[in-house]
Amino acid sequence: MTTPPPPPELALHYDTMWDRAFAAVAAGDIDCDTRLAAGPDPRRGLTVIARPGPEACARFDTLLDRLSALEPGQYRQPPPDMHMTVLSLFTVAGDATPALARLADYRAAVRAAVAGVEAFEVAFAGIALSRGAVLARGFPQGPQPELLRARLRAQLRKRGLDALLDERYRLVTAHATLLRFVRPLRDPARFSEELALLRDAPLGTMRVDRLELVVNDWTMSSASLERVDTLPLS
Repeated sequence: MTTPPPPPELALHYDTMWDRAFAAVAAGDIDCDTRLAAGPDPRRGLTVIARPGPEACARFDTLLDRLSALEPGQYRQPPPDMHMTVLSLFTVAGDATPALARLADYRAAVRAAVAGVEAFEVAFAGIALSRGAVLARGFPQGPQPELLRARLRAQLRKRGLDALLDERYRLVTAHATLLRFVRPLRDPARFSEELALLRDAPLGTMRVDRLELVVNDWTMSSASLERVDTLPLS
């Protein structure tokens, strides 16, 4: 399978993530998500997402089989929960009631931003890494995702809904989180060897022809997710 050359800025961003995390993970210095290990997450956020198709999900799940064979105690994203975040309108919080009171305004902003945006493709090629998670590296095949994010931010500002926008960081990637660390690694050296083997593994292409606006918990769990709107792209 041939993957188009990645945009150099995005490739550099993923490489920087890897360089910052790989040695730490190989030494077992990981960031365990204790909240995730504790059970259902009561926190809620509001997010625009895209869903990978069956082929991409199957490839992601096969990769997770390889990782889980070495570290079976970690949290692997179930196929129904797999997604690519387009933009977090506000990050999950313990009390999202004030923000969710304006849900109709958020929905109107997203609808206005999405109108006229064309469908696009994202090529997934290998993995990125943080001290807390393993991610599939996505490379948009065109400018539409950044155009869409700019339009979303503009519509949110127009309606005074941008106070919680980009609260954690400004999203620039097109990744899909696949595995989260919830407990210490049993064999960090062997696990990191497998990560290195998967770093550039081809993972297929995802066509994004519709988006979802969802109320979600931290992992986008289907058990708690509320779909507010489905938005087709032109």
